[in-house]
Amino acid sequence: MLRVGFVVAFDALPSLTIGGQRVPSPGQQPLFGDSADYLRMAGHILAGRGPIVSDGCRLGRMPGYAFFLAAVQWLFGPRLLAVRLVQAVLATGTVAVAAWLARELFGRREAVWVAVIAAVYPTFILYTGLVLTETLFALLLLGGLACLLRAVRRGRAAPAAWAGLLFGLATLVRASFLPGVLVLAVAWVALRPRVCTLAAAACLLLAVAATLVPWVARNQIASSGHVVVTTSRAGASLYEALNPKADGGPMLIVVTEVPHPPELDEVERDRQLRALAVRYAREHPGRALWLGLVKFARTWNVVPNAREFRSPLLAIGLGVPYVLVMLGAALGVWRAGRRGEVALILLLPVVYYALLHTVFVGSIRYRMPVMPLLVALAAHGVCARGRGQPSRPRSVDGS
Repeated sequence: MLRVGFVVAFDALPSLTIGGQRVPSPGQQPLFGDSADYLRMAGHILAGRGPIVSDGCRLGRMPGYAFFLAAVQWLFGPRLLAVRLVQAVLATGTVAVAAWLARELFGRREAVWVAVIAAVYPTFILYTGLVLTETLFALLLLGGLACLLRAVRRGRAAPAAWAGLLFGLATLVRASFLPGVLVLAVAWVALRPRVCTLAAAACLLLAVAATLVPWVARNQIASSGHVVVTTSRAGASLYEALNPKADGGPMLIVVTEVPHPPELDEVERDRQLRALAVRYAREHPGRALWLGLVKFARTWNVVPNAREFRSPLLAIGLGVPYVLVMLGAALGVWRAGRRGEVALILLLPVVYYALLHTVFVGSIRYRMPVMPLLVALAAHGVCARGRGQPSRPRSVDGS
């Protein structure tokens, strides 16, 4: 109900003054360039042109979120309120999955804590009102992790295949997760080095591949023969993070300023930008390392990075709950000790995204999908401390 009430109020917001500039009502149009791209893609899908941003950017975004937007608009009309209401339902599902993970890994008391904290956590509620990939991606990521936990405990192919399907769908929403799937599969095999584990991990990866095959085939047709597994934006994203003017944050304007021969298509242009970013890092290793620290700090910042959103009210309302969760999560990691399941399911995705965004640009939005995992760890830390001993995890058979 909190999320539904928030998105209804958000939709009714009047025009705002942000950073000294008057902007239209955020409830009636998207606040971010990414949002505008996905809405354009949804419009092209509904018009029968496929998931393209424009004629010159046919592979620029993953299609998952655009198809989600198109489905909502086809069912309920073009108003963004419908998108936000559906996202409120999805976010509630994410809370439920996070609580289930806590129950399976730690116990019922932790599950209750996770449900309460995640239900009222301000930033989770805020992101249900934004037309961005975070809400949908978080649900798919946690759903995949829940199936992976089943597969780890049972060593069977069926839950592993379901995990792979959800991870594949998550990758279709956010391309940056694809290497993370491989990291999870390798870590699982290392945690349970058995023949059945190897076979189940192979099923997981095959399911991911099967999910991505239609997208790869479509990209080959749309790009005149190029093999593009994700998008044509990886090089641009890398150059955005590693260039002479880089400050650790988004700066697409720098990408557009790079001259390129007009005969280059978008895939070749992406390769050009990737080469420039790699060359800059090689020629300036010290600054590249410094930028990595800056990007890490931006991703895990207590307050919003953008100055126009750093009001005292926002700093307190968003920053205090975040600090409390992070302190509780640190205690939860310590309490969990060397439990492999906890490290694989809750901690490894967090570490993966923390490291990923020391390379690519840093922003607090990139930590949002893994924050429910930190909430689960925080609940374990709080409950374990309250009882004076670690919580008892549920057994493999669920008893």
